[in-house]
Amino acid sequence: MLLSDKVKELVREHLGEDSKRYIHTLGVMEMAEYLAKEYDVDLEKAKIAALMHDYSKYDPVSDASLYLTLEEREDCKKYPFLYHAYLSACAYKRLVGDDNDIYLAIKNHVFGRPGMTILEKIIMISDYTEKNREYESCIECRKILLAGHLDEAIYKSTLDTINFNELKNKKPHPRQLEVLKEYERKLNK
Repeated sequence: MLLSDKVKELVREHLGEDSKRYIHTLGVMEMAEYLAKEYDVDLEKAKIAALMHDYSKYDPVSDASLYLTLEEREDCKKYPFLYHAYLSACAYKRLVGDDNDIYLAIKNHVFGRPGMTILEKIIMISDYTEKNREYESCIECRKILLAGHLDEAIYKSTLDTINFNELKNKKPHPRQLEVLKEYERKLNK
């Protein structure tokens, strides 16, 4: 049995087989598998990172004091949507393994970071474009991605997410803006 099969069972038990989050996770894994093959990335790493990316989505925020650094906790206080990514990365290290590539892909899946590895890009964009995401922006990004334009899809998803949050009077995370600038440079935007 592959490690990813064991991880899949662990995630199924934790999230619940019929939950929307588990169904989303399977969609992320499917997209990550496809992209790993397209971009010659270790398939097992992509599957594990995809499976664990939302593992702690519904875990109590109080777990942060047990597992996150002070800097990470401060970041999460300002941007609460990061708790689940940071805690999921810690859960990966506690429960599965210590591969730093997988850890970073899980930790940075919400909006990436400057200088992402291909695995980080794959998990980030798989989360945004998996087949169960039916938002117009996600559908458009999925088309760009499946046409072979990974960096363009990352740029569009980042820009769309920033614009969506600004409509709700939410400031983007500084790292999000750095990612946007990096991809503007890469793509000559």
